[in-house]
Amino acid sequence: MSWLIKNWYIAVIAVIVGLWLIINPSDTKGEVDVIQEEQAADEFITEEETIHETTAEIKVDIKGEVQKPGVYTVHSESRLLDVVTLAEGFTEEADQRSINLAERVYDEMVIYVPNQTEVEHEPTVIPATSDSIQTDQQQVRINIATAEEIQTIPGIGQVKAQAIIEYRETYGLFTTIEDLTNVSGIGDKTLDNIRNYIMVP
Repeated sequence: MSWLIKNWYIAVIAVIVGLWLIINPSDTKGEVDVIQEEQAADEFITEEETIHETTAEIKVDIKGEVQKPGVYTVHSESRLLDVVTLAEGFTEEADQRSINLAERVYDEMVIYVPNQTEVEHEPTVIPATSDSIQTDQQQVRINIATAEEIQTIPGIGQVKAQAIIEYRETYGLFTTIEDLTNVSGIGDKTLDNIRNYIMVP
C-alpha cells in the first residue's frame, strides 16, 4: 500500500490508458459506419441516375382506331401495348391483327391502327406517270416516292403513306420489301396485299 501511495501517478496513468483503449475502438467503429453509410448513399444515387438515363421520356403519336388518338409521353422502354392502354384501348372496328403489341416504341413514332374494312374498301387508284412509278407494272419505288405516290398503292391511305416516309427519313432507305413491316400499321397481311405494287430499291 505504501508503494501505491508513493507511486500514485503510475496508477492514474494506467487508468487513463485503460480508458483510452476502451473508448477508442468504439470511435473507430463509428467512423467506419459513417463511411459505409456514405458509400451506400452514393451507390443508390448512381443507380437512380442510371435508371433515369435508361428510361428517358419520349413522345409517340397514335392514330386510327383507338378510343383516344393523340400524342402521349412514355418511357423509352415502353411497348406498343402501353401506348394503346394510355389511349384507352382499341375501338370495336380496329384491326388488331396488324398491330404488334410487343413492339418497342421510339421517340416521334407514329402508330396507326387500321380499320377492319380499310383494306377491303380502299379505292384502287391508277398510278400517274413518274420517275418513282414503274407504269407498266404499276409498281412504286418506295424509297423515292412522295406521299401522294405511295397512296396510289391499293390499301395505303394518307396516314400509312406518311408513316412510311417518316420511317424512311428516320432510319434510312428500305433494303427489302419485308422492311416495310417495321413501319407501324403495316403487318404481314398488309404487306402481302401491297407486295406486287412496290419496288425496292
